[in-house]
Amino acid sequence: MKDSLKKYINDHRDEFDNLEVPDEMFDKIMYKLDNSTPSVGKTRLIFPLKTWAIAASIAIILSLGIFNLWSEKEIDKNVLATKQTPKKEDENLVDTNSKKESETSKIETKIEKNTAKVLANNSPDSPKQSIDNQNSIPNYNIEDENHSDKANAIELMNNQFSASSRLQGITMLKNFSDYDSKIIDLLSEKAISDENTNVRLAAVSALEMQRQNPAVTDRIQQIFVQQNDPMVQKELISFLSEKEPSELSVEVNTKLLALAKDPTTVDFVKDEAYAVLMKY
Repeated sequence: MKDSLKKYINDHRDEFDNLEVPDEMFDKIMYKLDNSTPSVGKTRLIFPLKTWAIAASIAIILSLGIFNLWSEKEIDKNVLATKQTPKKEDENLVDTNSKKESETSKIETKIEKNTAKVLANNSPDSPKQSIDNQNSIPNYNIEDENHSDKANAIELMNNQFSASSRLQGITMLKNFSDYDSKIIDLLSEKAISDENTNVRLAAVSALEMQRQNPAVTDRIQQIFVQQNDPMVQKELISFLSEKEPSELSVEVNTKLLALAKDPTTVDFVKDEAYAVLMKY
């Protein structure tokens, strides 16, 4: 049969060579090649890759879930710890408050007992006890307070480095109703020899407040005789002008006359000196 077919083809070769392949034939062949199913070898290679990818994604998801659970547990522990500590502090506060309340109640009971005793002692039935209780009540010692104020004022006046401190001490002394000999001596010293004019003027002013004291008047006259500051001289002469000529010492009159005749004397001091001398 093969020989007959071969013979037929050879006899009719010219007819076969004239035949043309249809134009759609090549497109059909390419379409079949493109849509052909993959081979078994290819499917076997691709399938394990997909399996490993799915397994890896599942492992990642599980690890993330475990990490989130662990972090939430740690957060819960910290929250519980922070919640428990204020409770302890509240308990301590409650204990301290209860202690304070008990102490205050004890103090109140003591006060009530003492007031009851005072009322009982002050009743008309026991006049002797009320007198004794009044005598036993402590009083503030005014003399002690004055002594401390005097000590503070003297300390301030002896401050050689601060004129403001000395002025403050003199201001404190002005509040005293009477000056003792120590205060008079200290004020006289500051009025004569202090390096600051304001301090000298303040000392003179403090002495003039005790002008009813004869010892202070005599001391002011002595200060005037030894004074060379024009501002202080003017203040002292104003004080001396209030006195009668018979009350002024010989030294004061001599000083006034010398100031009035001295050409170097400041004009306002010279005028004050003439005003006093005109009374004679």
